Formats: sequence, structure tokens, C-alpha cells
Amino acid sequence: MKLTVLGASGGTGREVVRQAVAAGHEVTAVVRKGARSLTAAPGAVSADGSARRAKGRGGRGGEARAGHGGEGRGGGAGGVREAGYGGGNGRLAVTTVADVTDPAALGPVVTGRDALLFCPGLESPRPPGRLGAAAHALVRAARAAGVRRLLVVSSSPVGPLPPDEGVLGRAVSPVLRAVFKDVYAEAAAMESELVHSGLDWTVLRPGKLTNRRGKGRYRRRVGGNLPDKGTLARADLARAVLDLLDDPAVRGRTVGLGSARG
Repeated sequence: MKLTVLGASGGTGREVVRQAVAAGHEVTAVVRKGARSLTAAPGAVSADGSARRAKGRGGRGGEARAGHGGEGRGGGAGGVREAGYGGGNGRLAVTTVADVTDPAALGPVVTGRDALLFCPGLESPRPPGRLGAAAHALVRAARAAGVRRLLVVSSSPVGPLPPDEGVLGRAVSPVLRAVFKDVYAEAAAMESELVHSGLDWTVLRPGKLTNRRGKGRYRRRVGGNLPDKGTLARADLARAVLDLLDDPAVRGRTVGLGSARG
């Protein structure tokens, strides 16, 4: 598939890019201006079209458990890869966008794509209203380009507590929602733009994310948040993002995500 990953400078976005390229997708990674995390690596194609020779170092992507989607494997050499983001025959182009709240500026990175993946860093401070404005611009750009599939990473406190939430979760949730109310309000505005977009959207709501090695599997609940989510490795969140791209059951739905037990 031809994918654009927005927010590719962040921890989740980087992992989504790595696994997508390893799985053989053609990826355009949109990074912050001045970000070197992707463009500095050999094999990445920069915004000006220049490339550095790939070393062909394989990635260590998490493999999805049966029932949660395909295996992220690719075979053979070829394509333009970023070192550490390969293992398959995918291609990676890295670029920046002058203003992510401007649909016209987003046009070149969404045109001709099969799906758009938005992975904002919700923990990062940002000007009020910017996340909702970026989502609004992305929806408008997608419509103009004729791109239907849009998947966004949000956060579980945006949605209501599940009815089967445990005692600890019910005690902690009000505190988190109060302390990070501005962050979750931004994420809620982002979600609202998708819900009213008329596109084939999916919102993923994980709990607390970590940079631990992934288990290669996860729990999910379509249509609501998961109880007792635990922490979720970004590698497993990225696996879920790619697994759910082609899943018709999650189009127009929110999906709660949590760590696999055991």
C-alpha cells in the first residue's frame, strides 16, 4: 500500500514507519522541520529527492498473533530503505510540511495515497486548538485528493470508561482526566473531525504507551475502550495500526487497545 504517516518524528510514528517499510509498504513519512531521526539514516529519501545508500540492516518488528492481522514480513532486497527500517522491500520517502493546519500544504503528501496515518504525540505541549485544526486540514486534504482511508492514534481517556472497568481504573481515571484535561480536549477535537468527515476513519485509543520491546500481540475492543488496559508497547500499537488498515470491521469505529495478557 501507499501510506503517508504524519507525526513520523514521534515515538509511535517512528515505529509505524519502521514496521510499514519492513512489511513492504511505500511510505511517505512527514516529520517536523529540523527532525533528523529519519532523514539522517542511510536509505531514506529526503524532501529534495536525494538518498543515501541503505545498509540493509533489518528491523525487529513485532509479529501479530493470528486473528489480529497479517505478519509484517517482506522478502528480498530492493527498494529504497532507511537503515533500521527495513527487512522487507518497502520504500521510504521523508519530507516536511510547512503548515499541517493548511489543507493546501498537505496536498502533496496525501495525493495518490491508499491511506493516511496520523500519529500525533499527545504528551507534547502544543498551541490550543492546533490538533483539531490539523485534523480538520487533513480531512479536507484527503477529500480533495480522493483518499478515503484515515486512521488516527488518540488516547483511551478521551472516551468513556468501559462498563467493566476495574476498581483501580475507576479510581485513577478521574485524576488523569483532570490533570491532562487540555490534552484530552485536543484529542477529542481531533476525533470529532474524523467522526464528521464522511471518510473511512478509524480512531485507536491505547492506554499508557511505553518504549519496551513489543510482545507482538495486543488486545482490542471495537466500539469502545478496553478495561484494565495495562501499558502498551509502541511496537504493539504500531502493529495494530497496520493490522487494522484493511479490516472492514473497524471502519467508522473507535478501537480500544491494551496490552496482551501473559
